[in-house]
Amino acid sequence: MFFGVPSIMSAEAADPQTVLSVARTAAEQLVADLERARQLTGQWANAELTDALVAAALATCLHALARTGCRGEANRSASQEFWRIAGPLLEVGALQQRARFKPRGYAGDYQMLDWIATGYCCEHPLGRAFDRYFQGQAAPAAVRCRTEQIAAALATRCLTAAAAGFQVVSVGAGPAGDIQQGLRCLSAPQRNRLRVTLLDLDPEALEFARRQVEPLLPRGALECIRENLSRLPRRPNPETVLPAADFLVCSGLFDYLDDAAAVEMLRLFWRRLNPGGMLLVGNFAPANPTRAYMEWIGNWYLTYRTAVDLQRLALEAGIPAANCSVGCEPLGVDLFLAAQRDRRPIDQCA
Repeated sequence: MFFGVPSIMSAEAADPQTVLSVARTAAEQLVADLERARQLTGQWANAELTDALVAAALATCLHALARTGCRGEANRSASQEFWRIAGPLLEVGALQQRARFKPRGYAGDYQMLDWIATGYCCEHPLGRAFDRYFQGQAAPAAVRCRTEQIAAALATRCLTAAAAGFQVVSVGAGPAGDIQQGLRCLSAPQRNRLRVTLLDLDPEALEFARRQVEPLLPRGALECIRENLSRLPRRPNPETVLPAADFLVCSGLFDYLDDAAAVEMLRLFWRRLNPGGMLLVGNFAPANPTRAYMEWIGNWYLTYRTAVDLQRLALEAGIPAANCSVGCEPLGVDLFLAAQRDRRPIDQCA
């Protein structure tokens, strides 16, 4: 349920104690609304009514929280108080619980992304309603759209490339669902000319991705590399782990990088593109309707950027304006910086 963009409290009203009081009241109201829903649904037996009442309760709650204007890390303390009261109910939702407690150290881990891709919902009747609400939000829908667009771009670039070999690189690969989907768009003979390199810090993510991607490629065509991605641009000889690429994608990492780190990463990516190679970098836009839900419920904080921000970072990284553009997935929530090397030797394109 969507009640429109909430009005924001004045700066005078949105002091920490006021925000804390709003969070406490919103949590208590959410608990009361969910208790009423439990009774009306016969202990969650009516699944359709459960979904409707849970969605209404969450929407009302998030509307109140968003009105504080307290965003980003600033709401962490108030969110803890909110969760202290409503958490015992909220944590039965598998996706909310995983975002909040971050078992892999961060919210958007490979398991979370795979659950989003597959539309996973848990078996607990109330948890299932929470999970369906989560899956219906704009951000997860944008992630699914992003996966489809990257897959389509990968397949298109592979089919139109003239070279005998084609090197695909995914930095911050996670479950590599976008790479897997792109490979599935190609025939076996078309996939035979590909080499794929996946980089991620999480060894479980890499093992999961290997199981998804390896069966689609010739033997020895997949390389999975565990790497501290935040340090990659400053690593001695980064080209030893980041091969020259015909298609280089970094779908979600920039949501967690500050501007200086983002410029360093873009500079490295641009340097590692083959002539005619394509770079795709994803970044969530500030107009994310799911932001209040992600931050208040999941303590899931992103670095949001506009199209202008991405173009500025690209220029600072030495990518010519004529070689890059910014687009988005159909919902307009997740932006893409796309850059393409000219078809001439790399040392002439710096």
